[in-house]
Amino acid sequence: MSAAEASAEEARRVAREMLNDTATMTVASADSEGTPWAATVFFAADAELNLFFVSDHRTRHARDFESRPQVAAAVNPDCDNWHDVRGIQLEGVVSLVTGLARGKALALYLRKFPQIDALYAAPADEDEATIARRLQAAHFYRLAPARLRVIDNSRGFGWRAEL
Repeated sequence: MSAAEASAEEARRVAREMLNDTATMTVASADSEGTPWAATVFFAADAELNLFFVSDHRTRHARDFESRPQVAAAVNPDCDNWHDVRGIQLEGVVSLVTGLARGKALALYLRKFPQIDALYAAPADEDEATIARRLQAAHFYRLAPARLRVIDNSRGFGWRAEL
């Protein structure tokens, strides 16, 4: 295995770990005129590093996806020391997930967020019932990365790898 292959394999491992351990990402979109917007969403990732998230189709970022599906995103765990800065920067294309693929994405999402699964099964109050109804009606999206950069200062200041 070449150094480049080892680097890509290590970057994939680190990326999967970060994606599994981090709950939110910030997605940057743009409307049809190019006006940018950023929104934070909960997500789950599959083994191929696709990121799945739910959003109401009426939100600004969801409307942006319709006219410009190309987006950028950032995933970064909280830290309070620059030596601990870790994260993922990526660009890719967002698409609506439907049919059987939606069921698979939902299962992946509920594995990562069992509290949402519990909320669906037995809402504790009217607020939780409302949240459950809205989530069930929300669109599921997939962000398929075209380029992904992993940053991890805990491996050395400025450590980064691209996929």
